[in-house]
Formats: sequence, structure tokens, C-alpha cells
Amino acid sequence: MSVVEPAAKPVATAVARNWTMEMVGFWVCWHIYGGFEGLQENLGMHKSTVWRKVAKFRRTFGAHPDEFVFPGITIDHESFWRAAVADADRKKGE
Repeated sequence: MSVVEPAAKPVATAVARNWTMEMVGFWVCWHIYGGFEGLQENLGMHKSTVWRKVAKFRRTFGAHPDEFVFPGITIDHESFWRAAVADADRKKGE
């Protein structure tokens, strides 16, 4: 064990956890909003931001978001968008 490991390990663990959570969220948004173009058009993400996140995703999970599958996680687009529209309508009426 190195001298710095006791101090560095908790920091590295926290950074890795945050990085992973960010990439899981990116993967979900990638699929819900329709990939590269959807993120640009629907979320207003700049193309260089999307490319940086795709590269970060590849470094984290070893595959492109279109190719990667999280075992046990499926996205029901129809249910998501139906609920999103219903929530937006409800908020309009408040």
C-alpha cells in the first residue's frame, strides 16, 4: 500500500461513483430522447457536449450507448412519454 492510498482511495471512490451515476443518466437520456440528434434537438445539448459524453461513456462502459445494455434495465418509451405529458398537463392546470 502506498503512503497516499489511504487518503486517495475515498476520493477516487467518490469520483468513480459520481462518474458512473452521470453516465447511467446519460444512457437513459440517450435512449429516451433518441440518441445524438434527440439530445441536441430536445434537450438543446451542443454537439461537442454530446460527443464528449459519448466518449466518456465508452471509457466507462467500453461500448457506445446504442450498443450497451444494462442487464435488468429496460426503457418503456411509450410509458415514459405518456407520463411526462400527463405531468406537464397537470402542472399547467395548477
